[in-house]
Amino acid sequence: MKDDRLVIKLFENKQDCCACGACYNICPKNAIEMIIDEYGFKYPKIDYNKCIGCGACKKVCAFQNIIEKNEPLQVVAAARKDENKIMKSASGGIFAVFAEYFLSIGGIVYGAALVNENDTLVPKHIGINSLENLDKLLGSKYVQSDIGNVYKEIRTLLNDKKQILFSGTPCQVAGLKAFLGKEYDNLFTIDIICHGVPNAEFFKGYLEILEKKFNGKILDFKFRDKKDGWGPYILSADILKQNKLQKERKYIYLDESTYASMFLYTDILRLNCYKCKYTNKHRTGDITIGDYWGIEKEHPELLKVNGGLLDTKKGISAIIINTEKGKLRVEKLGKDIIYFATTYEKVANMNIQLKEPSKYGKYRNEIMDLYKTGGFNKVDKYYYNEVLKKFAIKIVIKKYIPKSLLGKMKYIYRLIKK
Repeated sequence: MKDDRLVIKLFENKQDCCACGACYNICPKNAIEMIIDEYGFKYPKIDYNKCIGCGACKKVCAFQNIIEKNEPLQVVAAARKDENKIMKSASGGIFAVFAEYFLSIGGIVYGAALVNENDTLVPKHIGINSLENLDKLLGSKYVQSDIGNVYKEIRTLLNDKKQILFSGTPCQVAGLKAFLGKEYDNLFTIDIICHGVPNAEFFKGYLEILEKKFNGKILDFKFRDKKDGWGPYILSADILKQNKLQKERKYIYLDESTYASMFLYTDILRLNCYKCKYTNKHRTGDITIGDYWGIEKEHPELLKVNGGLLDTKKGISAIIINTEKGKLRVEKLGKDIIYFATTYEKVANMNIQLKEPSKYGKYRNEIMDLYKTGGFNKVDKYYYNEVLKKFAIKIVIKKYIPKSLLGKMKYIYRLIKK
């Protein structure tokens, strides 16, 4: 690189990068690589021998430069009408309805999938063009997906007049829009109500532990299995046993899963997730979708148990409609969806990430230090022994010891500590 060229610095602090992949995709010289740091998170890095100092990578960073101004046009509680198909989705099956429509008109649907690479499941964004592959995109993925060259692919397809549906986290949708640099009538975007994202290296380490525990190879994994209906956090893994003669589905409950617990208690998210600029009503997608947690309090009249049409056992979604394009599409697909008016505020009451970012996890610093020195195995042992076991004991104590006696025990404990 010549001395008179501009030296580009992509970010000052790691909390300023969401790894959306826009800079990686926009670079005309392929001078940017996504590098895994000591904690397992990916960050873009410039090869200055290739860089020409054009600054395209800095300009395309939506997380640092672009302010979203959309306001919700309409908010609804919703679920797809097909009760068999809804059970394949994590909540109300809304994404599947949109995906099926775009596939039916010859479009291509992009979303997060767990792709088998080198005998392990890797979270990646992929595009599909047939219903046979739709299952790959269904269900929640509580791990950051790798965008790869997807933005470039989408731009080519859009210019070829293909109908495109893109679903992702708010920062991924913002990254795509910033990369494209203009509006496309044939692009429809869905962002999700996002809790924050752990990294793929942590997830890989967790799968390796499960494979040892179950003595087999994981062929498929679900972060939210509806075995007991919508709501309970039950993970499931399809295991091919070592003898390769049988396949089993194993269920993992929240209090048994270090990975799921660390995710829910915000101990393993990216640094930028704790200052996420998209945790408000200014959304990046044409629509926003997510679980309608707390609907039993906000709209009891809509539930089947009270004579309504929405079933909490099957799953209920919230749809936040952010653009006219989003409004028209929801109305068009109304024949496949049951939906009722609600408000942004009601949905946000139990979806805190519509109000503010996730809080910095209590155990995050300890976890990252342990991972750096001993990988996920060390993290798993620490979290299980120091957090999950103690949490389980607290639940038992609260359940079986009378409150009056519990209060006396706490008082005695404080005296002893003094």
